[in-house]
Order: sequence, then structure tokens, then C-alpha cells
Amino acid sequence: MPETQNRKPPFALRALAAFGVTLVLLFVLLLGACALPGEPVRAHLTASAATIIEEGLYPSYFGCKLFQMDNYTDTLMLMEAASADETDPLTAMMTNTAYNVDNFETLGEDLAAYLEAREAGKTGEQAGLEPFSYARYWHGYLIWVRPLLCLMPYSGVRVVQYILLFALFAAVLVLLRRRAGLRAALWFAVSQLLVTVFWVPHQIQYFTCFAVAYAGCVWVLARPRRSDVLCLGLVVLGTVTAFCDLLVTPILTLGLPLVCWLLEPQQRLRAGGRQCALVVGGALSWGAGYGVCWALKWVLAGLVTGQSVIDDALHQIGVRTAADTWHGMELTWRNIIQFVYSTLADRSLFWPLVGLFVVAVAVFALSVRSRAALVRALPLALAAAMPLVWFAVLRTHSIQHGWFTWRALGLTLFAGLAFLYFACDLRKMTRRLMGKKESI
Repeated sequence: MPETQNRKPPFALRALAAFGVTLVLLFVLLLGACALPGEPVRAHLTASAATIIEEGLYPSYFGCKLFQMDNYTDTLMLMEAASADETDPLTAMMTNTAYNVDNFETLGEDLAAYLEAREAGKTGEQAGLEPFSYARYWHGYLIWVRPLLCLMPYSGVRVVQYILLFALFAAVLVLLRRRAGLRAALWFAVSQLLVTVFWVPHQIQYFTCFAVAYAGCVWVLARPRRSDVLCLGLVVLGTVTAFCDLLVTPILTLGLPLVCWLLEPQQRLRAGGRQCALVVGGALSWGAGYGVCWALKWVLAGLVTGQSVIDDALHQIGVRTAADTWHGMELTWRNIIQFVYSTLADRSLFWPLVGLFVVAVAVFALSVRSRAALVRALPLALAAAMPLVWFAVLRTHSIQHGWFTWRALGLTLFAGLAFLYFACDLRKMTRRLMGKKESI
């Protein structure tokens, strides 16, 4: 009898409960955010619109495309925050209405025009703006953005995001140092700095996935987690990501916490083929939370608004995964490879990079500690490959928005550095080379 009472419910039931509780909590929080009064939000957005117009929609640091910001998407987010009180909160959170004219390049001016119209007691349409629905996403970022906009302008939201993200970043470093050692903390710090995490809080849309991923790392590292508990946590992280993100760098919220877990000493002792199965199981758990949460928005939004949200979402999935065009080029794999080759060849970089690749493969092969060490490090290699698989599956989206999707490589760098450390030893390469020389 006691054994029966202590027996845990099946994992599927626990995962369903974790998903349900998370979704209900997020739903209530977003509904509450949409129920807040709109006047203080719009009052603070007046200065924010001027900031966006001054900065432009796509400012970049050092004139580099990879360091480009995205005021365009953030402006859509601010527009949704401003228009949420046009209808009842449920309709607002399902419709996610923004406004623009037929020229999207004037979105900052459109926000200013919308705010002026509402201040004058008019609607966006009366100001010459066209409403459009962004209903295929949950837009859960409004949970914190809209309350903050009641208190401060857009620039203040950025400051709060900087404080929060770097507090989480510091917490991850401290916990990694404590739980997995100084090397692991250094790998994490280097990987995140190389993908310019210091600019991430500048944009609401960049901030979301990094904040969720870092929070997941803190949860993983706070205490030892069994593999089933980890997978339940990944269900929650996948749900939160789908609810709050606009398809920016979602793979980080799966991979970074997973790698932190793999680096803990008790997991390193069990590393190998069995942990590869756990990596796959964790990815499936995250994917289930992510996919089901997103699909539920399509269903609910369609029921509430009467729009063909499911059709729109399925169309967008096809656009982001299947071959499309980019700057007049059809995005087939053949064309992508040819484009990369031509770009590198025109800059006389192709053969030097091929040479470096061959050298890197040779160094890796010569420095592998042993077959057993390679197998033990394999789970980290799988985690490092996750962004590459994500880029391949969503190739159209990843290429068209490469100036922000590239930051998902922070996972590849983090897991890759750990993989190389556990699988390789440069002293091994030196001894092998010396042994070959002596044998001659």
C-alpha cells in the first residue's frame, strides 16, 4: 500500500499538468496586462515615438549588419501596447492589433500619428492608418512591457531589461562556477559576449529569449535536478518561449539550460550514449510545450476573432521553412550554397577558409583523448548542433532575419567549447606527432 501511494504519476500526465498550469498562469497575466488603462501607456509612448523616429527603424552599431537593432518590430510591440484598450481585454490579447500606412518604413511616424489621434479622441482609422492583426503569436512580452509603459517610456523599459538580464547573467555565472567549475562559467561568459549579449536588452524582441534562457539556467543550477524533472522544466520553458517570443532565438531556451545540466559533475559521471537519449528527450519535451502552446493561440484566436488564424499560421510556417525568395534569389539549398561560395570567393576568402577547416579537422582528430572520451562528450556535441538544425529547418526565416537569428549561435559556442574540452587534449596531439616522428 505505501508503495502504491508513493508511486509518481506517469511522466505524460505530469508534463500535461506542467503545461496546463504554465499556460493558465501566462494567460491570466497577459489578460491582466491588457486590462490596464491605456492612457498612461500612450502618455509615455509619445516620447518613445520621438526616440524611434530619431534612431530609425534599423540602426546598427559600427555599421555592421550583425549588430543591427530592430526598432521596427519593437514599434509594432509598442503599437499593440497602445491599442490594447480599444476592445475588451480578451479580444485585445487575441487580436493583437497594430496600425500602419501602406509604407512600413514610416512605422515610427505611424505610432506618433496613432497617439495623436487617440489623444484627440479619434481612432487610428480616422488618422488615415490601417489596422492589421498579428494574431498568430501570443505576444506575451506585453505581460511586462505594458505595466512598465504605465510608469516609464520605452527608454526606461530598456533600462529595466538591462538590469534584469545582467542580473540573470551574473546569477548564471555564479551558479555555474559553484556547480560546474570556473571553466564552465568562462565558457558561458565568452559564448554570450561573442554574440553581443550586451546589446540584447536594447530591444524588447531580442531580450525575451535570452531572459527566459538565463532564468532556465538559474533554475537548473539552483539545485540538482533529476532527468524527469529537467524534462518537465523544459516543457515549461518551451511553453513560456512560444507565449512570449516572436521567433527570434527560441532554441536558446532549450539549449542553454540543457548544457548547464550536462556540465554538472553528477551528469558528467553518467555522460555518454544514455545522455544523448536524454538530450533528445529534453528537446522533445521542450518542443511539445512550444508547439502545443503556439497552436492553441491559433485555435483560440480564431474562435474569438472569427479570423482565419490557423490558415495564416500554416502559411507562415511554409514561408519560413520552405524555399522562398530573398533579394530575388530562390532559397533552395543549391542556391544558398552557391551564394555562400560566390560571396566568399569574391572576397578571396573561400580557399583560406577551406584550409583553416582542414587544419581544424586535423587538429581535432589528432587531439581526441580517446574513443571513450569522445562518446562521453557526445551529448554536448548534440546540444551544440541544435542551432544549426534550427537554422536548416527554418532556413528562409533564418536567412532573411540573419542579423538577429545569428545570436542563437551562443548555444553552439557554449556547448562547443565544453565539448572540445572534454573530448580533446592538445598535449595528446603533441605526443602523437612526436611519436610519429620518432617512429620514422
